[in-house]
Amino acid sequence: MSEHRVPRPLIAPPRTERELVARLRAHRCTDPRDFPILQAALDLSALACLQGERTLPDFADVIELMNEMANFAGEWVAVYEAEPPVEEQVEWLAQSVMEVGAFRGIVQNYDASHNADFASVIQNRHVLPVSIGILFIHLARSCNFSIEGLNFPSSFLLRMEAEDGSVIFDPSAGATPVAAHDLRTILKRHCGETAELDLSFTRGISDMDVTIRMENVIKLRALREGRMAEAIQVIERLLLLDPGNGVVWKEAGLLHWELGNTRAAVLAFEHAVATMQEPALCSRVQSLLDEALCQLN
Repeated sequence: MSEHRVPRPLIAPPRTERELVARLRAHRCTDPRDFPILQAALDLSALACLQGERTLPDFADVIELMNEMANFAGEWVAVYEAEPPVEEQVEWLAQSVMEVGAFRGIVQNYDASHNADFASVIQNRHVLPVSIGILFIHLARSCNFSIEGLNFPSSFLLRMEAEDGSVIFDPSAGATPVAAHDLRTILKRHCGETAELDLSFTRGISDMDVTIRMENVIKLRALREGRMAEAIQVIERLLLLDPGNGVVWKEAGLLHWELGNTRAAVLAFEHAVATMQEPALCSRVQSLLDEALCQLN
């Protein structure tokens, strides 16, 4: 598990789109050990509000609550002379999130778009797995605990490690520990009975990838509801954080093409070809680019 530093204090996101774009570009340039996952989530949410012409939430209240949760967890850690056992770390973080913060996992209207927006879930205290996972990650980092998101499909899971071992848990289900047989059950419930576990599913992912996964949830809901322009805005936000992601550039090209924005599609496909890592995918995108160029001419 990669080492991370204690996060810097949270600050309210800027209130203009230009300043938010600059802030998000700055986040992508930070050392991966310093990536401010909760700050980035707040900044992305603020930008989404401005793009959607929605009222910005009171981020001062949000930050005060986050600090209260972190202080609660930190006071408990201070009681220990050495590192607390990993299961107790998980339990105490869960208390911080679910008792001090009063956050709960969503059990109704799971697919509703407003439930994927970070600002909305902070305000209504009912959060999706990735969003509540970001709260756990921030609090764990504040306590100097070792934590990471996992590459598990469909369900977002976290892993914490300490000197006495490690625990995988579901942040949206009361931080319930997940054993190996539970992983298989979760996988089949979400991906079908024929799905089988793969070692890559329990591989740790970076805090940047966790943030991108949260934005992908918003994008998928927008696409499912036919809100193509909003989906493009999500992709544009993703590219502020990860401009070298050829897959995201390809998605941008396909969406622009579907909307009839051929010139924008060509530019996106060109970026995709330049940044795509897989040769087979690169060849496929080149074919899309050639077709779009023929249409443009």
